[in-house]
Amino acid sequence: MQEESDKIQSQRDEALAELSDVIEQARYKSLGDGRIRSPEKERIRLKYLRVIISALSTRRKYLADKDLEELSQRIDKLEEQQNATQIKARN
Repeated sequence: MQEESDKIQSQRDEALAELSDVIEQARYKSLGDGRIRSPEKERIRLKYLRVIISALSTRRKYLADKDLEELSQRIDKLEEQQNATQIKARN
């Protein structure tokens, strides 16, 4: 179970890193020094902005999943501690 959880966490971290790279590149192209200045290429700038929005949304979902998994693990630990305490109290 822990091995699978570690694998999922590793994949999630890789995806978050890749999304950060995508966001940074799109920001650079659409808002930074790499901005596309030609009026006829304005649609390309808008596409980069859409990429940013999409990547941010995906990253937010990954982070929410990560938070939920961490909360689940904390609840499991608390339940285990509570069960151990109840068993000790019975004995």
